[in-house]
Amino acid sequence: MAQDLGLKGKVAIVAGGGARGDGIGNGRAAAILLARAGAQIFVVDRDEALAAHTAEMIVAEGGDATAHGADLTKENQCEAMIVAALKRFGRLDILDNNIGIGSSASVVEESATNWERVMRINVEAMFLTSKYAVPAMIKCGGGSIVNISSISALRPRGLTAYSTSKGAVIALTSAMAVDHA
Repeated sequence: MAQDLGLKGKVAIVAGGGARGDGIGNGRAAAILLARAGAQIFVVDRDEALAAHTAEMIVAEGGDATAHGADLTKENQCEAMIVAALKRFGRLDILDNNIGIGSSASVVEESATNWERVMRINVEAMFLTSKYAVPAMIKCGGGSIVNISSISALRPRGLTAYSTSKGAVIALTSAMAVDHA
C-alpha cells in the first residue's frame, strides 16, 4: 500500500514513535505513514517495547523499521540515537519529533518542578535531537525536521505550561529554519 511521495529510500527517525497497545498516537501514525510512503523508519521511544510494537506494525505491512529505546531529555542518548540510526540505515533524511507531554495547571497552580519537566520534554528534547540530526543530515546531502507543536500554542485554553512549551517549539523550528535552510 505504498504511496509515491518521493520518500522511497529515505530514512526517517520518528522520536516519540511508540503508543500504548494498538493505539495510534501522533508518533505511531507518523511512523506508519512515512513507512507506507517508502521511507525506512527508526522508531524511537523512551519505552523501547512501545517503539518495537510500532516497528512490528510497519514490518507486518511490508515496511522496514527498527526500534530504539532512548530518553531524549538526555543529550548523550540523543547523540547515540543518531549514531545508531546512521549505523543501521547509513543515512538520515527526516527527523519527526513527536515528543511531548501535557499539563493542565494555571501559572498559579503549576509547580516549578512540573514546569521544568514539561519544558525539558516538550522543548529541550527537540533541541537536543535536532542538535545531532542537523550535522548528520548535512553530511547526507540535506534533510527535513518536523517538530510537532499544537494549536494550544496559538489558542491557549488553560494549559499554561503545555501552551508555552508548544509556542517555544514553533519559535525553535522557525529559528532552525533560518539557521539551516
